[in-house]
Order: sequence, then structure tokens, then C-alpha cells
Amino acid sequence: MAHNELILTDVTKRFGGLTAVDSLSMKVETGQIYGVIGPNGAGKTTIFNCITGIYRSEEGSVNWNGEEIRGMTPYQIVDRGIVRTFQTIRLFSQMSVAENVVSGRHIKSSQRWWHGICPTVGSRRDEYDNWMKVKELLEFFNLDEFAATPVSSLPYGHQRRVEMARAMAVDPTLLILDEPAAGLNDKETAELVETIFSIRDKGVTVLLIEHDMELVMKVTDYLTVLNFGKKIAEGTPDEIQKNPLVIEAYLGSEDDDE
Repeated sequence: MAHNELILTDVTKRFGGLTAVDSLSMKVETGQIYGVIGPNGAGKTTIFNCITGIYRSEEGSVNWNGEEIRGMTPYQIVDRGIVRTFQTIRLFSQMSVAENVVSGRHIKSSQRWWHGICPTVGSRRDEYDNWMKVKELLEFFNLDEFAATPVSSLPYGHQRRVEMARAMAVDPTLLILDEPAAGLNDKETAELVETIFSIRDKGVTVLLIEHDMELVMKVTDYLTVLNFGKKIAEGTPDEIQKNPLVIEAYLGSEDDDE
């Protein structure tokens, strides 16, 4: 397995006078399922946006596999193997499931615009390989029976799977999941747990935000906890569950009640 590490050092992101992320450092190691948790407004999604190039932090370093990626564009970061899903599903609603998944192959494809007019042996082979990848992913995510179905007609849980399949079409080495269990029922959440483990078994490191603490404690190897943009704790799930600062951040203190 390649040695890919994501290292954040003193990352700070401000919006005007508001510091959304305050000097955050964390290290995601190869093969981990790493969780970032914290109350609403803690700065979790902001961190993901800084990693994936949607935002640029004012201070600090975002290092991936020995390379500084802070300041790179989102497509440059995707090209380096970091891919994400979003808290709110972003699919092409009128396109089929298969078409949504193959759209994730765009950055991996060697085709050019003129191949649509004058296809070559190489472009035909590339097209075939892309659709074989789609077939593989539809089977992996148990979506093959819905290949031709418009994605807008699928239940919410299935749409979540389509979004993950599209992300995996890029062949990522780091998959970032922003609240993947949001809106899922108990059965779908249980299936998601197995899916995350299966993705990790494919050699993909997983970094996730999630509010479902039962899921988090089941799947993650290591956690960072944020509150008001600051890291208040890090450790294994067992350590985090016993940490008094984490308990206070989620449940409040007696002083807060007073």
C-alpha cells in the first residue's frame, strides 16, 4: 500500500471577524478511517473545504503525501487522489444512475472533445474502460439494478450511495465523507457502516464528519473533536467517549445551566 498521509498544521480560517477554524493540527494516516466530530458550528465542514481547495486557509499548512496542497484548485487536489462527498447531495437529478457515476471518470479520461466527432481506437477503448469501471462500482454499491433509473426517482439512501459511487469512480486514495448518514434510516445506516469498511478494504483512506455517534464509534480508528473552531480532544473512540471536555461540549456543563 502506498504511504499517503494528510497532515494539517496550524490551519486557521477566518470569515471577516469570525475565526471558523483556529490553529488546527491533525494527521490522517494511510488506511485509517478518521473522524472529525463536534457540535453544530464547530468548523468541521470548513476544514473539509480547506483540504479540498474550496477555501484557502489564511494560515497553516495542508500537506498530502509530502506535497503542500494549500492554495491548489479543487481539480488539482482531486487529481492527486483526494475526493469528497457533500453534506447536501449534489447529483445530476435528471441523469441516470450510471450516467452520474460515469461523470466521475471525467478527470481520469484521456478523451478530448473532438473524439466525439472523430473517435479513435484509443478513445473507444477509454470509453469502454470507463463504463467497465461504472459496472464494477454499481455492483459494489448494490446499484446495478438501477443503472438506467433517473437518480431523482431513487430513495434518499440510494442517492447517497450513487454519490459515493461517483466519488469512487475517480479512484481516490483519500475519500472525504461529509455526514454520509444524514437522512438515512437504521437499515441504511447499518449498510453504510459495512460500505465504509469495504471502501477501506480497497486501500482507500477515509476521513469523515458525522453526527451519528453510534456509527462514528463503530467505524473510526481515530478522532479529532472540534468546538468553536478549536481542537479540544483527539484519540481513539474509547478515549473520546471518556473525555470530560468532549462530554461538556456535547452535553453542556452545570455552569451553562446556571
